[in-house]
Amino acid sequence: MKNLHKIIALFAFIFVAGIFVTVITVNTSLNKVDTPQKTVEVQKDTTYLLKAEKKTV
Repeated sequence: MKNLHKIIALFAFIFVAGIFVTVITVNTSLNKVDTPQKTVEVQKDTTYLLKAEKKTV
C-alpha cells in the first residue's frame, strides 16, 4: 500500500510540474515584444522602362 501511495504521489508531482512548465512557457511566449517590421523599397524594373521608351520613340 505504501508503494501505491508513492506511485500516485510521483505521478501527481509529474502532472503538476508539467502544468507549471506549460504555464511558464505560454506566459513567456505571450509577453514577447513585437519587433517592428522593416519596410522594403520597391524599385521599378529597368528593362520594362527601357522597352517602354523604345516603343514611344
